Amino acid sequence: MKILGLISVAAVLVACNNDKMTDVLNESQFYYVRVDPQSLTLAQGGTQQLTVTAYDASCTGTSCNPLAPGNPLTVNGIPTFRSTDTTVATVSSDGVITARAKAGTANIIGTLQNIPGAPSLPSVTLADTTPVTVLATGATPPAVANMTLTSRSTNGAGSNDTLTVTYTDASGATVATQRGSSNPSGIGRAAFFTNDPSVATVVSIVSSTGVVTSGVVVGVKPGTATITASNTVGGVTKTATFPITITDPVTATISITTATSGTGIIFFPNTITVSATEAVAEGRPNTTTPGAVVTFGVVGTTLFANTFTTTTTPNSTDCFNVTFANAAAAGAAPTAPAGSTVPAGNTGNIGTGAATSTNPPLCSVPTGSPAPAFGKDAQSRLFTVPGTYTYSSTTPGSNASGTIIVK
Repeated sequence: MKILGLISVAAVLVACNNDKMTDVLNESQFYYVRVDPQSLTLAQGGTQQLTVTAYDASCTGTSCNPLAPGNPLTVNGIPTFRSTDTTVATVSSDGVITARAKAGTANIIGTLQNIPGAPSLPSVTLADTTPVTVLATGATPPAVANMTLTSRSTNGAGSNDTLTVTYTDASGATVATQRGSSNPSGIGRAAFFTNDPSVATVVSIVSSTGVVTSGVVVGVKPGTATITASNTVGGVTKTATFPITITDPVTATISITTATSGTGIIFFPNTITVSATEAVAEGRPNTTTPGAVVTFGVVGTTLFANTFTTTTTPNSTDCFNVTFANAAAAGAAPTAPAGSTVPAGNTGNIGTGAATSTNPPLCSVPTGSPAPAFGKDAQSRLFTVPGTYTYSSTTPGSNASGTIIVK
């Protein structure tokens, strides 16, 4: 995972657009720094020269190359380098990495300072990190002629998928693959970037046991983005791109809550959009019965944390049902919501029975420590057919209604 650090006396705004941290300076033309190569694999005893480049913020929008996010700048400072593990790899003062006689990974951190030309200007230092993988004794990096990225072409907002990186030689034969935590060749993992973090991010996840899952694309909102990967193997740098379309989410939660005015009962959000089509592509909630899952429950608001009791609700009602205009469209979700004790498998309207029945009304807020996502009577419904579905609560005095748009 690549991490871009910051040391500055200027006020900063930090934004994440990849599995690095990108720092946006408010008071300087010095906005970004890149240490190249972005990721590196060496045989023991091998060497590699690093370069450090500063960029301005002239490139904005989704058409920018995240590997060169602006115009190169000449700054007054001198790059400095350090290794996080000198038993694996060392780095000289002028940026030459030397792989030691020990297999493993070390991070080389390159920093660059913009020394101000006048006393009133801020001094800004930015840092970028290049992970260096040193192979086992006697092993040499494969000859890589090309690198490609593959995955699903779509991803729901809130969903994630993992990219597969394939390295091929000059004949087109596969010499290495990486996906998630699988990295049988042992070569260093690629560095990943997104051109639009408002649509999709790309992250590396490290488990509690140190297992790295890299190249995980996370959908943020509907739209399109391009994921870029870069890796240097045996002195040869390759890049690859992958276009991703983020669709509407495949799951949604609707809560019955008090209005912020405190004078009414509402479904929130009043209108939601989910994608059953994307659920089929992702095989969610499973490949047998894929579809969009919508969960209903009672959830308190910030203003009214202890929502529904007979003394605090305007209509002296503390349990609510959900009645669909087309009850047949609300199918059975295969699992119950987290925290709910209602068995999975109910279809159609919610709350048709008594509080102790297998289809109780919605009454309970999440309780416990830590609190579950939903109360004990929350229920989910599965929507598989695109369309617009309306629903309401017919509990006397509630007057709450809403719409589910299924794509």
